Amino acid sequence: MNSTRNIINDKVSEYLNSFYKGVTEELTDFRLKAEAENVPIILKETESFLNTFLAIIKPTKILEVGTAVGYSASFFAETTEALIYTIEKDEEIYNKAKLNIENLGYKDKIFNYVGDGTEVIKSLENEGIRDFDLVFIDAAKSHYKDFLDAALPLCSKNAIIIADNVLFRARVASDEYDEKGRHKTNIKKLREFNEYINDKERFNTTIIAVGDGLSITVLK
Repeated sequence: MNSTRNIINDKVSEYLNSFYKGVTEELTDFRLKAEAENVPIILKETESFLNTFLAIIKPTKILEVGTAVGYSASFFAETTEALIYTIEKDEEIYNKAKLNIENLGYKDKIFNYVGDGTEVIKSLENEGIRDFDLVFIDAAKSHYKDFLDAALPLCSKNAIIIADNVLFRARVASDEYDEKGRHKTNIKKLREFNEYINDKERFNTTIIAVGDGLSITVLK
């Protein structure tokens, strides 16, 4: 049991990924480079699901918490007509993402911000930037609930919130997968987040075993 554990059967994942095709040659090259350098980006299964899901919901304004090197924001820019506002805490990675996005020609659709996710979201609210119909959370696992709570006032009616890695290599489902007890805080916080978004009074949520676990939440 290692850090690259698949949350579903490996053979099933291999079969599903046999259908994967990058949406552009440039994004395919971007993915290959990131994977070769062990840079964390959305998994192929996650991208395949999102590609279909985005075609259904057709978002017009996306808030992303966790830019990393800019792959997912670039994917959103390519597959939707939406404007993307994306936040990265690490300044060095933020600069890399900004360069990648510019090189891919998406700078007119993607607006990059650097800083703490919760604080930047509040600054967007102060600037009057709101009405997001899709929020994508893929940043520090222990702060998912904070990011969601900060983003709620900026969401449009019936907005959709997607959070990645909510099963965290199966560790969230069972402590047995955290063999050395190194991830207790993240596991605890993710379990609390999953409980929170399954509050039926406020949200309509499903968690699916795609990629590393995706939660899909619709505001009530």
